[in-house]
Amino acid sequence: MATKLKPVDAVIVGFGWTGAVLARELTKAGLNVLALERGGMRDTIPNFAAPMIHDELRFAIRHDLMQDASRETLTFRNNVDQTALPIRRWGSFLPGTGVGGAGVHWNGQHYRFAPSEFRIRSHYGERYGKTFIPKEMTIQDWPVTYEELEPYYDRFEYLCGTAGKAGNIKGVIQEGGNPFEGSRAREYPNPAMKRSFQMKMFEDATREMGFHPYVQPSSDVTQAYTNPEGVDMGSCVYCGFCERFGCEMSAKASPQSTLLPLLLKDSRFELRTLSHVTKVNLDSGRKKSTGVTYIDSQGREFEQPADMVLLCAFGLHNARLMMLSGIGRIYDPKTGKGSVGRNYAYQMSSSVTAHFNDKVFNPFMGAGACAMIIDDFNYDNFDHGPLGFVGGSYICVESKGQRPIDFRNLPPGEPRWGKGWKQSVAHWYNRTFVIASFGSVTAQRSNYLDLDPNYKDGFAIPCCG
Repeated sequence: MATKLKPVDAVIVGFGWTGAVLARELTKAGLNVLALERGGMRDTIPNFAAPMIHDELRFAIRHDLMQDASRETLTFRNNVDQTALPIRRWGSFLPGTGVGGAGVHWNGQHYRFAPSEFRIRSHYGERYGKTFIPKEMTIQDWPVTYEELEPYYDRFEYLCGTAGKAGNIKGVIQEGGNPFEGSRAREYPNPAMKRSFQMKMFEDATREMGFHPYVQPSSDVTQAYTNPEGVDMGSCVYCGFCERFGCEMSAKASPQSTLLPLLLKDSRFELRTLSHVTKVNLDSGRKKSTGVTYIDSQGREFEQPADMVLLCAFGLHNARLMMLSGIGRIYDPKTGKGSVGRNYAYQMSSSVTAHFNDKVFNPFMGAGACAMIIDDFNYDNFDHGPLGFVGGSYICVESKGQRPIDFRNLPPGEPRWGKGWKQSVAHWYNRTFVIASFGSVTAQRSNYLDLDPNYKDGFAIPCCG
């Protein structure tokens, strides 16, 4: 029997980026807000303090900041005819857990969508004809435009202290920025990240080829900064421990470095950690939420009434919680009806490795969003007509800090083990860099999330076809 608690104005499920932003806005509006986070408390001090946070084995390899896949995981299948199998070790997406969620271990790469993406179906149809988009591709126009969202993009960039060089200010193309980006109201709040040797090589080569290189927008702050909320942020020291790590300098924008200090002092806000929400409760007509049910670290069940329920967990878990709670209609790929779990999509990535006997780099120093980019082959910035596909990819050289366990790229023909392998690793470590691409994956009829029928209890697991 669940213990019923005192009602609150709003309950937030999951306390990462979305939860922190909404909590701040609602408390400023005078509402009493409760955030329920299934993981534990984490803050810059003591949890991200050096040298502990520079433990590559613990954080990068064993995923200490992520959801523990041995306790709760997802199942996956390649198509609907297969039996979904559990993911035992995270590979691509990395669901965060604990205060700050995935907003703690992200790289700080901070983009805006291109204006054409907000009307993607209409845009491709108008440029290439309505038959250009395959029937199985379920992309849709957004209900809002880039222009409507631009002030909020701007506001979030200034909250994060994003570093970069604008490419388009009020319709005027700016030298050194991304000329393909949508028009922005003003310059970034902080200057772009430093160029490494390999970034400069890529910049010179691509510019000579007629492309348009620019430094990646980064929410790894490049100088001491006070955001509009009055929170002080540090300056990135290019330590190379961004991706999959917390930031000991409070330089990488996260809930901890931008909003949490204010929220923890606000009497209208309460954060309960180790509180796993299992269901959104609905009224008798099943049209309105009345609160949530959650289990605490001692296994006790509570009912938390609230006027508003905001689902702010990792996207996969939001979909699962809606399914378990009977909210909305679960997507059926056979009929195409239903919306919950529909249009699951991730991203594609590829890379090539360049080796140089006559050049020496410093790959250890870097930051998660320190990169030189070209957008010439991204979105619809090039003619897709003769190519027969939708979407694109940016191409980049990153200087995100190549850590010793993770980075051992050797050219063909080198020894695979023993003394020779060790010598080869030592020789090529600082003579190598990677040219990578990160592209779009469009929504398809057959890609979706649903509840795994092999799990009948309240903790059913999503899978994608």
